[in-house]
Amino acid sequence: MVLDGEKPDRTPVFPMVRDWCLRQVGFKVSEAMNSAEKHVFAQYFCMRQFGYDAVRDLAGIHAESEAMGSKLKIPDDGPPSVEDFAVKDYGRDLSRLRIPNPWKDGRLPMLLEGNKRLKELCGANFPVISYIQAPFRHASMLRGSDEIMKDTYKRPDNVKDLLEITTASQIVYGIACVHAGADIIFISDPTSSGDAISVKTWEEFGFPYISRVVREIKKTGVKMIMHICGDTTDRLESMALTGVDCLSLDQKVDLGYARNLLGQRACLMGNVDPTHTLVFKKPEEVEEESKQAILKAGMNGSFILSSGCGVPAITPPENIRAMVRATRN
Repeated sequence: MVLDGEKPDRTPVFPMVRDWCLRQVGFKVSEAMNSAEKHVFAQYFCMRQFGYDAVRDLAGIHAESEAMGSKLKIPDDGPPSVEDFAVKDYGRDLSRLRIPNPWKDGRLPMLLEGNKRLKELCGANFPVISYIQAPFRHASMLRGSDEIMKDTYKRPDNVKDLLEITTASQIVYGIACVHAGADIIFISDPTSSGDAISVKTWEEFGFPYISRVVREIKKTGVKMIMHICGDTTDRLESMALTGVDCLSLDQKVDLGYARNLLGQRACLMGNVDPTHTLVFKKPEEVEEESKQAILKAGMNGSFILSSGCGVPAITPPENIRAMVRATRN
């Protein structure tokens, strides 16, 4: 397996598809948020139809934060957002937070049921990837991104108290995903983007807590991938030190530089531009850029071809086929 550092017969490919899969089968995001059956059908159908190498659960819907009290705004056909945050006052609200039971609370049971059904369909042939929020991201969805950023300067101790809670929450949820059938846990932390916070802030509020989550979840034997959006060039080495098996890199990171810096210490995943390339370029251009990514980072294995972030729903299907084709030719 490529996450074990082995060199496969060909480079595996897994574009980060969620809304895109739903669009292909005629479902809206709002429908899938209340139906494991619809999401599972969309994921499994598209994987078999387009020939990439894994399926994912319904990630990025802030289900963990919703289960802890944040209220979501759910558009008819688009990603949800938090419109009312659970933590408005640290002194009052931190003591009210409870770590959810993933099998009972909010939409978490629906997500776990989706994992279970995907695993039943995939068996040992294709890995099931479950997404969880990193503690810092989870905290920002409980407090608000703008507020949490200001709080790292004005109220750092309060932020760390909140991070203790979100760290515990994500350990519980991640382990539940494994028990539901996940082969790989994908931990996402857009709040720790190099476009948003400094290395110093990442090392104080991101790295220690995500490392703890990784350490505890990996005791189950599961593999883990981490994605931080934006330019993470200045924190690649510390990202690798979290203990994850693979770093998923945004298109802003040069894959060749990352491979030279890290060597074979970590599997790399990425990083075809999801908008500029996948939405707007021709299939032959997508295929060529995909091949260049493999040449930069995958010639000795330890590489998964993917998009740099989530694939937009309007991406032409032929461009996903072009990505897959690049790994076959």
